[in-house]
Amino acid sequence: MRFELDIDYPVEKMEQSRKRLEAWSRFCYVDRVPVQYCVVPRYFAPLFKLRYIDLFKDVETHYYMQLQFAKYRLENIPEDFCTAPVINIAPYFDNVIPPSGQGGEVGWVDDGPPRAIPVIRTVEQMERFEIARPDTGLRGKSIEWWQKMKEFAAQTRITFNGKEGSVNIALGLGGLSSHMIAVDLVGADFYWWMLEYPEQSHRFLEKITRGEIATEENARKLMGIPLCGDSYCLAEDSAQIMSSALFKEFCVPYSRAIFERFGRVERAIHMCGNSAHLLQALRDDMKMNTFILFGYLVPPKVAAANLGGVSRMMGNIDPMLMKDGNYQQVKQAALECIEAIGPSGGFMLGDGANVCPGTPLQSFKAIMEAAEEYGLGGNSLQRLPQ
Repeated sequence: MRFELDIDYPVEKMEQSRKRLEAWSRFCYVDRVPVQYCVVPRYFAPLFKLRYIDLFKDVETHYYMQLQFAKYRLENIPEDFCTAPVINIAPYFDNVIPPSGQGGEVGWVDDGPPRAIPVIRTVEQMERFEIARPDTGLRGKSIEWWQKMKEFAAQTRITFNGKEGSVNIALGLGGLSSHMIAVDLVGADFYWWMLEYPEQSHRFLEKITRGEIATEENARKLMGIPLCGDSYCLAEDSAQIMSSALFKEFCVPYSRAIFERFGRVERAIHMCGNSAHLLQALRDDMKMNTFILFGYLVPPKVAAANLGGVSRMMGNIDPMLMKDGNYQQVKQAALECIEAIGPSGGFMLGDGANVCPGTPLQSFKAIMEAAEEYGLGGNSLQRLPQ
C-alpha cells in the first residue's frame, strides 16, 4: 500500500456518535447534546509545522496531509465527528472555489488561506458578466485532484484500532450563496450597487445562480448521483450586515432557487457574524431548517426564541474565547448555550464559527465536559448532579 494509517479510535464510540446525530436530526437526544466543530486545515497546519501554502503545492501532499489531520482530530479532539470507520477527504481550497469558478482571481499567501480578489470594478463590467463553464478556475483543478485522490484512496489502508476502514473522496464545488459570490467578484461596492442599480444587480445574481446550479449538476454527474438533491448547505456570510428588507430582496430568491433544486428536504444555512435580525427571514422566507455554525454574536436565547423546534442548530461558542479563555470560562459559555437552546431539541454544541489556529485542546475538553454535565435525566435535558 502507498499510504497506511492506524487511528486510535474505537468503533463503539463511532456508533454512539451516530446515534446522537441521528437523534439530533429528529430534534431529540440520546444521552446529551452532540458536539462537533468546524476545524479545517488552517487549524492543523501549524501543529504539523506546515506552511499553509504548502498544503496546495501538489495533490499528493494535499491528500497525505489531510489523512494526518484526520488522525490528529480523531485522536485528540473529543467530539461526535466520526460515525463510521471512514475518513472523508476532498480537494480543499477554503472558500475560493466558487468565486474562482465564476471567473474571479485568487490571492495566495504563505501563512493564511487563499482569498478571492475582486475583478469587476464597474456596473458596465457587471452587466457584461457571462456564466462560466462548470470546470473554470479552481473548479477544474478540484475535479482533476478529486480524480487523482480517488486513485490514492485505492492505494490506502486505514485501520481504526486494527479494524479495517476506508477513505471516501468527496467533491464539493459550490456551497457559497450567489450574494457571497457577487461580493467576492465585485468587492464592497456591491452593497451600494444593490441600492443604486437594483435591476443590474438582480441580473448579475440571477446569472451567478444559474452558474451555481449548472456547476452542482456537473459535479453530481461526475459523482454519479441524482441531479436533484434532498440536502444542501449554503454560506450566507456576506448578508449579516444587510437589513432584513435587502436580504429578502437580494439573497432569499437566489438561495431559495438553489435549495429548490438541491435541498428539497434539508435547507442548511451557515452565517458568521450577527444574524439575529435575519432569523425570521431565514425561517419564514428562506425556509431554512438547519442553522449550522451560526455566529457567536447571536445570543443563544435569541436563536432559541426564533428557531427553536423549527430549525436544527449548531453553534455558537465564541472562537476567540475558545482560543484565549481559561477552562472554566469556556465551559461556562458551553453550559449557557445548552441551557438556552438545548431544550428546544435539535441542538449540536460547537463553535460559532471556525476554530482558530492555536486553540488549545483543553478548550475542547471543557466543552465536552459541559455537554456531559448537561445530560439526560428523567428523559429530559437537564443539569445532572455532580
